[in-house]
Amino acid sequence: MTAVSDHSARAHALLSASSSARWLACPPSAIAAKAYQNQDTEYTREGTLAHEVAELVARERQADRYPDLISYFAWPDGTDQEMVECARGYADYIEEQTRSVDAAVLLEQRVDFSPWVPEGFGAADCIIIQDGTMDVIDYKYGKGVAVSAEDNPQMKLYGLGALNDFGFACEVTTVRMHIYQPRMNNISVYELPAAELLSWAEKTVKPTAAKAAKGKGAYKEGEHCRFCPHAGRCRKLTKACTEYVRTYTGRLGVKVLAPYEVADILAMEPMITLWLKRVKAQAMDTLLQGGEIPGYKVVEGKMGNRKWSDELAVAEKLKAEGYGLEDYTETKLLSPAALDKAIGKKKTAELLADLVTRTPGSPIIAPETDKRPAYNRVAEAVKDFEEETKR
Repeated sequence: MTAVSDHSARAHALLSASSSARWLACPPSAIAAKAYQNQDTEYTREGTLAHEVAELVARERQADRYPDLISYFAWPDGTDQEMVECARGYADYIEEQTRSVDAAVLLEQRVDFSPWVPEGFGAADCIIIQDGTMDVIDYKYGKGVAVSAEDNPQMKLYGLGALNDFGFACEVTTVRMHIYQPRMNNISVYELPAAELLSWAEKTVKPTAAKAAKGKGAYKEGEHCRFCPHAGRCRKLTKACTEYVRTYTGRLGVKVLAPYEVADILAMEPMITLWLKRVKAQAMDTLLQGGEIPGYKVVEGKMGNRKWSDELAVAEKLKAEGYGLEDYTETKLLSPAALDKAIGKKKTAELLADLVTRTPGSPIIAPETDKRPAYNRVAEAVKDFEEETKR
């Protein structure tokens, strides 16, 4: 099989495309974030592996080879059926977007946007150049939040880098940016004239990046704080949250909150929750490293659940005592999600779609901009009653 690059070993720019939503909104956060070590989590490791698998399948497809899971030994360690199926879907999507026999398809291509961002570079998952159009596709394996390509600064910087490297020679007039997020069934496409993208680069990116590279400009709180490692020590975020809380103490002459005040509080809740969580995490880190937080210390929390240190030894001892296998083991059917991973989503759906049910989601509060329909309590009650009477 085709060799792929080690995605985990890649260099990262100070003003990276992936963090651009943050440093474009809050320029000094780029330098502030340098003081914090990148957190390697199970999710980042999973995402890195999924990208390697996606690159591998896409390269094999470009070479007219069709890898399958039978030759499992050839896949990177940790690869599962779901990763392979998602990667195949990604390769299919690339083929669908390649509409010209003369198209150039570039996979995992380093792009340079340093004319506008000091030392700015990144890696585009896929670039397709054809008929005056450049398609830039970003593969997202996460399933927590659906990512939109619309006016997405990360995608625009990838598009800008690709335009800088290849667009002028190929006379590209249109840049089309794609998010392909298979585990959320999310495909998002955003198109811009190349001239408009270049104008954004000159008028917005270049002056802001110049400030960010030197740690200058004003700190600014907002949704981008969610991705900032400095959030737990940021004075601007602290000021915004504490001033908001103090402001409300002056409104409590009336005992009952008005609906518009409730709406105001709900709008601030994510930011205040984030701030408290990050401050607590920073305090924990300080105390564990031997520092001091006046009035606080770290103690051992509730002990975890009991578990066997050696399951095989436990089984052998019980067997020697005359206990049967049914006395100390149990067999249960895999859940739909676990079976998806074991035999693949397509096979699960093909064989068992009519045997899968879903528990309705509990009502939650969401902004009016949320695309889901409003929850109708009466309609849900009627539906439950009708289903009950059919039994």
